[in-house]
Amino acid sequence: MQLNRVYFNVFQNKKLISPKSNIPCRIEFLSYTSSNFDHGNLFFETKFSLENDFFRKYLPLEKDLKIKAFERDFVLGNQLMMERMASMARRFSEWTIAEHIIDSELEEGDIIIKDGSLQTSHPNENQYVKNVFKKAKEKGVIFTGLSKTSRHTTDTRIPIISAIDRLSEDFKIPYKEWCYFPVPINKKTTEHKALIMVVKLNRYADTPFRFEIFKDQADNMTKNEILDLVSIIADYSRDRSLPGYPYGLIDAHLWARVRNEEILGYQAMLFSEITKLGMWKEINSHINTISTHDKLDEM
Repeated sequence: MQLNRVYFNVFQNKKLISPKSNIPCRIEFLSYTSSNFDHGNLFFETKFSLENDFFRKYLPLEKDLKIKAFERDFVLGNQLMMERMASMARRFSEWTIAEHIIDSELEEGDIIIKDGSLQTSHPNENQYVKNVFKKAKEKGVIFTGLSKTSRHTTDTRIPIISAIDRLSEDFKIPYKEWCYFPVPINKKTTEHKALIMVVKLNRYADTPFRFEIFKDQADNMTKNEILDLVSIIADYSRDRSLPGYPYGLIDAHLWARVRNEEILGYQAMLFSEITKLGMWKEINSHINTISTHDKLDEM
């Protein structure tokens, strides 16, 4: 069981403005991921529980969150597969809501920044991404993504963001705000349709970030147009609390994050309902089989 929260904001002239459509800025829902047998095959599937059914039209279809276990993309061990499947409900939702935002909120020349990579993790996700990218191209909205972390490494296994940051210092480049592109990707990753960059958006930033532009759009941009795009985002990355990170993503993090006390509140309600059903003893035995690690952390 997972509490999911997806949020968006709109900034203009460096100010937060109200959305012009009736899309809710923050959508919250519970999802339940389980493993089940179907015709002799093990599947992971996720179901939604919504307090407000109005949200459903902004969420992915539940049938797309049913995935056969032990597929190539998910062979990570049973528990890791379950955790990865559970996170897909939120990730898919980010794409479906982005499509609605482009359609109802944005105009040609606007920029949308997704928190995280534009890379997909499963074939079922690809169709949602294709729909979003198609909508962005048709409307002339530039689709980008900025990642707080990156697993990209150099051939010598050094994190590529650290390597490029160190090179900028070694070469003593005169610019305190810069971008480096293109960062090469694994050619086998055909579904990752993005120009990958490393950007330092503010001279006081502690670290550069990984930044991506939808490849079909980046391929039709000149070098100067790409630099102008990065410069616009740098102008929105001057908050003293976290220089080098766009205001919009700071705001999104504050409104979308799920706090531990919220989880404990939902957990208490869930356990109460399980007790009313007379199933607490059985469920508690399952919980105890995986909770030893948490108890060690608390010691």
